[in-house]
Amino acid sequence: MADADGEAGGPVKVTLQQLGVATGYVGAEYEGHLDFDIGNLSAYDPAPLDMARLTVDPDGMCAEIARGITQALVTQLFNLPAEAVRGGRLANLPAPTTQLPRALPVPKAKPLTKWQQFAAKKGIVKRKRSKLAYDDTTGEWRRRYGYKRLNDDNDIPIIEAKATDKPGEDPFAALAAEKRERVKANRASQLANLKQVAKRVGAGALPASLRLAATLPGEGGKKVGKGMDKSLRRKELKQDIKSASRLAGISTASIGKFDKRLAGEKPGERAPLGKRRQFMSVTDVKSERSKIGSLADKFLKERSDDIVDIRKAMGKFEADAREERRQAKRKREEDGGSGGGGGGGGKRAKKAAGGGGGGGGGGKGGRGFKGVARENSSRVRG
Repeated sequence: MADADGEAGGPVKVTLQQLGVATGYVGAEYEGHLDFDIGNLSAYDPAPLDMARLTVDPDGMCAEIARGITQALVTQLFNLPAEAVRGGRLANLPAPTTQLPRALPVPKAKPLTKWQQFAAKKGIVKRKRSKLAYDDTTGEWRRRYGYKRLNDDNDIPIIEAKATDKPGEDPFAALAAEKRERVKANRASQLANLKQVAKRVGAGALPASLRLAATLPGEGGKKVGKGMDKSLRRKELKQDIKSASRLAGISTASIGKFDKRLAGEKPGERAPLGKRRQFMSVTDVKSERSKIGSLADKFLKERSDDIVDIRKAMGKFEADAREERRQAKRKREEDGGSGGGGGGGGKRAKKAAGGGGGGGGGGKGGRGFKGVARENSSRVRG
């Protein structure tokens, strides 16, 4: 208490333990060498893992390693030079040391238009303007472009005559003609920009109609000259014209089906480029069975050389077996007839092992022959 009373006028020091805050892993250093990449906010330990411990407690080991590496990375961030800003301190990260690969290549720079090139040359900077402007004629705020725009020619009720006006000339018609000229000039400039793009990137990046216009002779694209065969160039132009005509023919609401055909146009020339997908019915079982059967027949016909007909093979095998038995029977009959003629041993003559033994009976060899035939028939039946 005395120490507390003596230090009442000075600052009071309070530890984390007195506040009840558990230190845990805070302030502890990671045991091991770490490779830091502060620019990418990453750190990793190149040392091998303890496989025995990883097998026993993988989750606990991974959590401990991640906690230690994260704490070390945060410590490195707080050691960076920082400056005070509103709401805290700001530290600038160093350049990354790890080269990370890109998923896609670096995109190519888009070619500049003529106006962009002119603006860059003259130092013209685009300024952001509001979409509305005050119209002194009507006394209200209007859009700069589009419907009910600023200084619209259709809102001019009276045009003051000038000394240079020609008698009988309609000033409103002159305004409409000037507008058409401006639109025409704008389209010409757009086409010129497309031609410039075709020169740098390639004509394949443009549609067929624009590609044709960008490569016409004398239009700033590829010209017919010494470096190109005229017949080849004429063939390319003809093919481009056909492609543009075909696209125009199928660009109607009916895809060219009910349009009037041109002279010399073939019947199937306006057919769509792709085929329509056909879906099978989910309720017609008969048609589905027939289609599956046709596919199976087609597959079997393609591989008919590798397929064996089991029934046909079994029938052929049985026929060969019957023919073999028939030949054996005929051979035994022939051997039995020759043995019966040379027997002459009487009634009690012992039968030989072959068919001739049964025929040896002194003129009664026929019985022996019948016995052989009966035996052979029993063998065939068995």
